[in-house]
Amino acid sequence: MTRPATRSAHVLALFALANLLSYASRNIPFAVYDDLRATFHVDDGQLGWLGTAFILPHALATVPVGWSGDRVDRRRLVALGLVVASVGSILGAIAPTFELVLASRFLVGFGLAAIVPVANAVLGQLYGGTRKAFALAIFNLGLFLGGVAGFGLGASLGFPLGWIVIAAPGVVVGVVLLAIDLPPGEAASRSWTQLRHDAAIVLRIPTIRSLMAATTVMAFAAGGYQAWLLDFLQKEKGMSEGASTTLLGVCLFGGLAGVVAGGRVADRLRRGRVWGRPAAIALGMALTVPCATVCVYAPAGPLLWGASLATMFFISWYHGPMAASVDDVAPGPLAATAQAVVIACMHLLGTAPSSRVIGELYEAWGRREAMMVSTVAVAVAALLTARAFATFGSDAARAEL
Repeated sequence: MTRPATRSAHVLALFALANLLSYASRNIPFAVYDDLRATFHVDDGQLGWLGTAFILPHALATVPVGWSGDRVDRRRLVALGLVVASVGSILGAIAPTFELVLASRFLVGFGLAAIVPVANAVLGQLYGGTRKAFALAIFNLGLFLGGVAGFGLGASLGFPLGWIVIAAPGVVVGVVLLAIDLPPGEAASRSWTQLRHDAAIVLRIPTIRSLMAATTVMAFAAGGYQAWLLDFLQKEKGMSEGASTTLLGVCLFGGLAGVVAGGRVADRLRRGRVWGRPAAIALGMALTVPCATVCVYAPAGPLLWGASLATMFFISWYHGPMAASVDDVAPGPLAATAQAVVIACMHLLGTAPSSRVIGELYEAWGRREAMMVSTVAVAVAALLTARAFATFGSDAARAEL
């Protein structure tokens, strides 16, 4: 059933807001390292566990929650996740030990697992054809706005106040979600024994496997940048907290422009080549590498600011096209399941270890060398994405049958 454009736009805006809150909750710990060091007397290696503590349960919950999104009331599923995450954020703010802070991040990560796979599947239904990547790019604007909001709230309010403030809007958005109309999942069976079978169907699709490998390596790179960038700018570049936060704020505009441009480029290339969307992903990743390399080695100044802006622009291209590409080759009844399988692998094997691994390399090898590991990973992700060109057409044709 075709839905009115205004209703689709409302759903897109609400999911983008939920995504914003999700990434703000995810990023806010990275802006309060000094507060956590002073409060709990922890070192950089221990701080590296903050990202892992969020991502590990987030990744493990994604497949069963995403699979449920093909079968149950999607409104209640996402609303419940937002409430659980909000409770976790508050518990972390009042935790008396660092171990309990880490435990609270498990709860936040678990609660937010439903948003992206369910939203990607819903938006894939509402926006078809040549508009899909652009709509999913708009959804992913929440990722960048939320990321900056998390850093900004953390820097301005600190710990624990920032964690409490970020919790309240999640409950509000969850309540609003319960009142809107979402397209239902298409899968009929609700037996949990079906989960393994459905995941196996998704994993037998060659393009899904290629995109999964690429986005997993890319998630490792992005997770390393995300967890340590603010600290890197202050410790390695000698920038003040205010200057480094301002740089990230300026780069927000590059990221936002990149998300929109990536969606537009991917949809335009899709009109001429069936593998146009993966091509846009690979191009954005490839152009990121030289820009990010300059960022690592350039001193604080105009060159660093320009390279940082370009890095954020190109590294942002893949978000909308990646979700759209997965939706293009996924069987309709398993749309949310396919998104969940890719996201779970991405976070479990890519994002989850990234902050910890880069944190250890940060101490063992040095700051620049550690950040270059993430940059090399982006180049590898570009090559892995290119592997999907050969199989994309046939897999997309089968998905339409």
